[in-house]
Amino acid sequence: MKITSEELSQKIESGETFVVDLYADWCGPCRMMSPVIESAAEKLKDEGSEVSIYKFNIEEDKEMASKLGVRSIPTIIAFSEGEKKITKVGLLNETQIINMANEVLL
Repeated sequence: MKITSEELSQKIESGETFVVDLYADWCGPCRMMSPVIESAAEKLKDEGSEVSIYKFNIEEDKEMASKLGVRSIPTIIAFSEGEKKITKVGLLNETQIINMANEVLL
């Protein structure tokens, strides 16, 4: 579920449809979101969704975070066809995350 900046770049360049949670270990709201993100990822997987959910620690590559326009965390971004399609900042519930994943498929 966690990915490196190299893997994230490859997924964007390949045009894969996915959702990524950009977080930091020191971020309280990010820690609160972690089980929600994991649960949403499991539900999507169980439903056979084409959309996967990943987690990317912005502390591991601040340049990548900057390139993605992250100004505040947690930031959740849905990618499709190599482009950012949906960006949401702050705490989200499981339904909002799943809706975001489904919306990016449209």
